[in-house]
Amino acid sequence: MKSADDNKSIDSQIVDNIQLHLAGQSFPENDYEIAQFEKQIRTKVSTAIRAFSFYQSTIEFKNLNKKSFENGGVLIVVNLGPKLSVNAVTLEFDEQVMQEAHFPVELSELISALKALERKPLDQSKYDGIKTRIQSYALIFGYFDFVLDKNEVQVSLADNQANIYWKFKFGPRYRFGPLSYIAEDRGMALVEAVKPFNEEAYFDQQLISQFTQSIRQTAYYENVIVRANINAMSSEDKVNKIVPIEVLLTAKPRDTYQFGIGASTDSGPRVTANWKRPWVNLRGHSLSSELYISGPKKNVSMAYTIPMANPLNDFLKIQGGYQELNEEQRDSQTYTLAVQRQFGAKEKDDWDKIVFLRYEYENFIQGIDEEQSTQLLMPGITFNRVRKQGDLFVDWGDRQQLTLETASDSVISDINVVRVTARTKWIRTFGKHRFILRGDAGAIVTNDFDRVPASLRFFVGGDQSVRGFGLNSVSETRIDDTTGEEELIGAQFLAVGSTEYAYPISDEWRMAVFLDAGSASNDFGKSPIYGTGLGAHWLSPVGTIRLYIARGFSDEEKTWRLHFSIGPGI
Repeated sequence: MKSADDNKSIDSQIVDNIQLHLAGQSFPENDYEIAQFEKQIRTKVSTAIRAFSFYQSTIEFKNLNKKSFENGGVLIVVNLGPKLSVNAVTLEFDEQVMQEAHFPVELSELISALKALERKPLDQSKYDGIKTRIQSYALIFGYFDFVLDKNEVQVSLADNQANIYWKFKFGPRYRFGPLSYIAEDRGMALVEAVKPFNEEAYFDQQLISQFTQSIRQTAYYENVIVRANINAMSSEDKVNKIVPIEVLLTAKPRDTYQFGIGASTDSGPRVTANWKRPWVNLRGHSLSSELYISGPKKNVSMAYTIPMANPLNDFLKIQGGYQELNEEQRDSQTYTLAVQRQFGAKEKDDWDKIVFLRYEYENFIQGIDEEQSTQLLMPGITFNRVRKQGDLFVDWGDRQQLTLETASDSVISDINVVRVTARTKWIRTFGKHRFILRGDAGAIVTNDFDRVPASLRFFVGGDQSVRGFGLNSVSETRIDDTTGEEELIGAQFLAVGSTEYAYPISDEWRMAVFLDAGSASNDFGKSPIYGTGLGAHWLSPVGTIRLYIARGFSDEEKTWRLHFSIGPGI
């Protein structure tokens, strides 16, 4: 198949469409049927070409007697000619609806796009796309009486022009009706709490999808279906333009279990197990426990959660746990009991505010000191915000967290201490260029640093700190008077910064380069260490798997280290 002008090629999409129309076409056995056969395939080829708005094409067949479209067989020579142009676009519809404040921008843009076809070559695929979307969007935005009476492309072959004529009617926009629970109605108050629309607000299918997702995220229900049932509208609903919303729920079983395995350079292999009883009572109280086991860390905890205004992010939690840490010159066993009240963000970009009171008793050996213990009663507050697009693969997102906690030796605690930490991380993608910025800072003010629990002191090094060094392997040190050995004691101040750039080399792989810097010392920013290197990101079916080879630089040594981690990275 070729163009009549040998210097021009035919668009591959047109060729593909011609081949599609001719697929399965069998040649006649008798030569006297060739003329009829030529007429049939001419019609098919012409139809395939007209789909791309070429109505003035000429088609010539060569070697029809070879009875095959394979190489060296029948040759189809096509001259496309000029493309059909749109002379006028005439729309007959209830234009007054576009003046209403609630008329969706998406529909306005589609009507403008349809009018913009005038005086331009007809793009059939674009035209068909507008027609499909305008009908879809009418339903999405609650124009359930929408009717497209006519949609005509009137072609004048003599002028090689087309006139587009549409006659349609939107009608009034429907509003949300009351929720109607089908079968399961347990936890109605919890469902209502995450509803993103008010009754009698203008209908929007996108809010139905958001509502469905929010109900799933509460973790109370195994199956969730929310739908606008147009067929269930009563005559009164039709008069008042109200669409009822049906909610079909299947509650989760009494107990649920989850098990997981993973690995990273910092933790090595790790195992997690979770148990949850989502329905302790009909008010949505839940009971859960978690077990985490890795080489350097072992943790078990249990929590009782009471939902408040919004079960997704507004709740009261009572939690107890035990944790063991065995890291670089650090061994600790910590018992905790905490009460936490989270006031969730009401708007998308708002911050979660978490007020807590935590009792902590820790036995620890830091460096090569003897074992000691400290108990603390620490009230505090955390401000937290996470924004992201996507779950498995995040190309845009950021996270900020600020925590202030304190203890006083006049109220149960063994020492006075104030601890402040701040963390931030940003992921931004511009075209194919991906940037990741990360920063951490912290400070401890106390009357007796030697008794500050090891788990509260600051260290740097590791996958999420300064790459090129082991997990929490760098901090303040001192020489033990008895043994003369250097011991790692932890620091009062923390400062870490990181920047990373990644570029895709295929659909599933990215190459990365990074630079990390950090300091854990008793003088803010003193004696920083650096890590730099190259990395590879694999966008696997289970999430992003990252592998880095890093060179670490400090005043004492230069190190090489391999880092490995899995997860969305935010």
